[in-house]
Amino acid sequence: MNKVFEDDFLDVQSRIIALCVEFADNKADKVYAYGSIEENSISFNTFFNIGGQIKTTNNVVTDTDTIWDFLDLGESDLEKIKEICIHYGKPVPTELKMIYDCKTGQIDTKYQYNSICSAKTGIDSSEIFLKWLDEVRNGRDKTTL
Repeated sequence: MNKVFEDDFLDVQSRIIALCVEFADNKADKVYAYGSIEENSISFNTFFNIGGQIKTTNNVVTDTDTIWDFLDLGESDLEKIKEICIHYGKPVPTELKMIYDCKTGQIDTKYQYNSICSAKTGIDSSEIFLKWLDEVRNGRDKTTL
């Protein structure tokens, strides 16, 4: 059977989620993964709900080299998403917000295709990520499962 766009695209998303679950040592109740793919810039970050508390990567692992390696792997997977979209002639999402419920196995992904983080908008991907983190921490997130 030939692989199709959806299979390849979902495979990479599954790898991102598996990477996040492994990073949290299988202790997360929910994983929140953020990706930005804008022109020449790719950015990845994540946070977790562990035992009812929202934790960032440095709350889960204290070794900065491990954190940077993890973020680099996430960015590599985002690069693969970009390559898959280009290969199949599909639009490349500029933003992905993935929420994975580790207990139910349910995943919810929101995609954006308009320019969000660029010199044109004056917004950095870290600003968007931190805003999402704040929304989840304060119960204002609209993308929650």
